[in-house]
Amino acid sequence: MSSAPLQAELNRALRRVRWRVVASWLRQWLPLLIASTLMAWRLHHVIAIVWLAAGALTLLAGCVWRLRHYDRRWLTRRLNALRPDLDDSAELVWDADDDPDDGPTLRRLQAHRVVQRLSSQPLPSLAPPWPRRRLLMATSIALLLTALSLSLPYWSALWSACERTSSSSAAAIATVGGIDARITVQPPAYTGLDPRRERTLDLRVPERSQVQWSLAFAREPASAALVFDDGGRVPLTRSGGRWNATRTVEAAMLYRIEAPGADTDDLSYRLDVIVDRAPDITVRAPERTLSVIDAAQPQWQLSFEARDDYGLGDAELSIALAQGSGESIEVTQRNEAIMGDGNARERRYQRTLDLAALGFAQGDDLIVRLSVSDRREPEPNRARSASFILRWPPEPSSDSAGMDGLVKKTMPAYFRSQRQIIIDTEALIAARGQLDADEFEQRASAIGVDQRLLRLRYGQFLGEEAEGDEPAAPGDSEHHDEDAAPDEPPPGSSDAVLHEFGHTHDIEEAATLLDDATRTLLRAALGEMWSAEGQLRTAQPEAALPHELRALDAIKQVQQSTRIYLARVGQDLPPVDETRRLTGERAGLVDPPPPSPLATSLSEPARAWQALQQGATPDIDAIKAWVRDHANAVPDRLTLLRDVERVGRDPRCRDCRDALAAQLWPLLPPAGTALQPRAAPDARAATYLQALPAAASAPLPGAAR
Repeated sequence: MSSAPLQAELNRALRRVRWRVVASWLRQWLPLLIASTLMAWRLHHVIAIVWLAAGALTLLAGCVWRLRHYDRRWLTRRLNALRPDLDDSAELVWDADDDPDDGPTLRRLQAHRVVQRLSSQPLPSLAPPWPRRRLLMATSIALLLTALSLSLPYWSALWSACERTSSSSAAAIATVGGIDARITVQPPAYTGLDPRRERTLDLRVPERSQVQWSLAFAREPASAALVFDDGGRVPLTRSGGRWNATRTVEAAMLYRIEAPGADTDDLSYRLDVIVDRAPDITVRAPERTLSVIDAAQPQWQLSFEARDDYGLGDAELSIALAQGSGESIEVTQRNEAIMGDGNARERRYQRTLDLAALGFAQGDDLIVRLSVSDRREPEPNRARSASFILRWPPEPSSDSAGMDGLVKKTMPAYFRSQRQIIIDTEALIAARGQLDADEFEQRASAIGVDQRLLRLRYGQFLGEEAEGDEPAAPGDSEHHDEDAAPDEPPPGSSDAVLHEFGHTHDIEEAATLLDDATRTLLRAALGEMWSAEGQLRTAQPEAALPHELRALDAIKQVQQSTRIYLARVGQDLPPVDETRRLTGERAGLVDPPPPSPLATSLSEPARAWQALQQGATPDIDAIKAWVRDHANAVPDRLTLLRDVERVGRDPRCRDCRDALAAQLWPLLPPAGTALQPRAAPDARAATYLQALPAAASAPLPGAAR
């Protein structure tokens, strides 16, 4: 039986499956692409075209990638899954028409059996099911985006209406009190900010901005002026039914509109100033303020970043070269301009210094610092970074008189530990067979030098000088104790008194705060170090090793012992008067004098706060004068001045008085503590207090016996 018709039918079924896959893919993502393109078209048509092209290419790539999985192998796996009677042999359909001489007989028989079974029944549905949940979700999102894009003009119109309503509200606020305000703020040219118009009388403007007021009054006054709290007064000139004035604002202040006959509220308005800050400098390289040069370092990389609120100006790199030592130090300094990469408000400055060209040599210090200015006018702000130093350490001194150990020392920054000396000694013993006699003696002598340096370092704790007296060996302690007795002065002599009660500085043990047990341990450790040093200097590390181990054990005991004891000193309180205990007598107890608020620099806030608490009216002129003199001590100076003026206009306004008290409270000095009077006792407590003296004078039980 020929399998060609069956193969053709299977190929047609596979094509239908592939078309189903493409249709499913497009139904999921094509609506989303169309809806998002429509949304992008509302923003800009170029964005929409680019988005549509990118989305179409992505959809095409996705289709190709998915169709790769639907081939003959997928078809045979699908047939085997849907038709169990094929015995998992559906792939043999494509081999049924091969030459009978090719392949095993059993394979050909199974292929004909599979073809016969597939031909006897209609093919099952091979197409994968529709992803209904994903299709529903994609369609919903596409409809939502479409509705949003179609309603975008409506929302834009609504937003514009809200802005107009907000502007109308601001205008209504500005016209409270019969004033229609149109204010133009012209920032300085160096800020790069555009002029803006305001409808409110409370303003917040950049420093040194030019503010132009254009006011219209419901009832025309005969004259008008702007009165500022710094004492300034700017007359308003009439032009075409409006009153105009201009002033350059350099500091925050309050102002009010003075227009006799205009029937306006005598309110104060805020004029806040946005201060132009100095540039902010961040150092990226070097990472430390002090760097030590590498021997192979020909250059020094510098990297800085600077940013400013309005714009950066010139940058200057200061380079100072310090040469020489002692009192003959010569400093050469030069400044060079440096250009940065970036925009006007944020730049990165990089510079590579050629050390050879600068004449940088061993023993010199190279100091650099970056200074950056902004474009503030008339006087720019200037910021300077920290100074960064590149140091080339000088050569070690060649003067080795009495300092042979320091010349031979391999670690000059710190003295070596006793444990390291033991490790070096053991390594030298193990390498004895590999070294000749001269090298062995040289290494043993070097370890002996390290032992000597460590002994001298620990000897400082016993008051020894650079060399001091050589410590005695542990076995010689008794001999030294016997010899020390005859040196003691005879009893009753002046030397004996000084020896017993004086503070002697010429004895090393008396020059420290170590106790006797700790000094004994440290003295023993120094003796062992002395013995080990002698054995190492004579090239006998095996004999020195036991002394080194005993020295290490003694050092560990010293570290774990109590070295210093200082008595705790507390308050020296007067003795308690036992005759007044439990008597309730309060005679002589008085309150400590509290710090007087009126005697401090914050006297006016204290007086004003006390007047508010007592229901009186504070001195308005005095508190205003104090605020002007202590502007830096007030967190919110303008709010405080406004509250002061509100209380001055209406002293009975409870809200105004509470607001002023809240502003004055942080400025008050801390209150002092005071004794609280005792409450009057009741009858039971009075009886108890009367019985206390009799109980105190009665003898204790058993005292007569």
